Amino acid sequence: MKRACKTFSLRENPSVRPLFRTKRLSRIPGLDFLRGFCILLMILDHASFDVMTLQWWSTNFSEVNNPFLTRLSDWVYYTWWEGQARMGIRLTVVCIFFAISGICSSFSRNNALRGVKLAVASVTLSLFTVVADSLFDLDISIVFGVLHCFTVAILLYALLEFLLADKAKYACLGLGILFFVWGLLLDFYNLQYTQPVVPPYSLRDILRVAVGAAYTGADCFGILPYAGIFLIGAAGGKLLYPERRAYLPFFGHKAFRPVRFVGRNAIWFYLLHQPVVMLLIVLLGAILGLRFF
Repeated sequence: MKRACKTFSLRENPSVRPLFRTKRLSRIPGLDFLRGFCILLMILDHASFDVMTLQWWSTNFSEVNNPFLTRLSDWVYYTWWEGQARMGIRLTVVCIFFAISGICSSFSRNNALRGVKLAVASVTLSLFTVVADSLFDLDISIVFGVLHCFTVAILLYALLEFLLADKAKYACLGLGILFFVWGLLLDFYNLQYTQPVVPPYSLRDILRVAVGAAYTGADCFGILPYAGIFLIGAAGGKLLYPERRAYLPFFGHKAFRPVRFVGRNAIWFYLLHQPVVMLLIVLLGAILGLRFF
């Protein structure tokens, strides 16, 4: 007599793809994809800023009066840049990026070394932008930006791992929630619309910006609440990926490879994208007849 039912098996049904990948992975494709997608959106956002400011960089923008550039610059300036849509998308993307970066840090074997490397990169970036701003008045100074906040968060996470070992994830979760709620109480999102601190910066100004109690520059992310989001992500990495098994493994398909590549090399894209984008936009403007000197 034949069996009335047959045990379901993924191996016997190759067309059915699992929700989880059971194999332990060195990298999680979905996390690389999401982080890369966030970086690409950031590059697009910064490119829109560069287009908007072409009219101030160029010495003959009004004389050339290119219809395409004029309409695009005006749309970015009057409709997109300060619009609610951009503000909401930007905040969502930033929070996802910080949380995913925290999750990825939970996989690292040496967060202290990563923190030191980021500290060097952060200081270098600040020196470069401040000097460039003083020479060319580009308004690109970075006092305490994404890399600075990552540096503090990673070093804090490394310290908790050293002191608490396996229990560090609970301390990260608690401290992360505290930082996040504290940032909400400081009304961090509206700081840029209040009176920002301006150069020359005092030590008190820099500390206020670093903590998240003041705003300045082109790239400003205070410890409150953004380091809190990072720490919550680090705790989530330990709790959600104890065996490093991928959720939604279809992100490992080769079609997503370019975005995953950006995610794996996020720091280099973050550091190098703005000069490249600015150069391309200036070249486009020059082809259309704009002068910049």
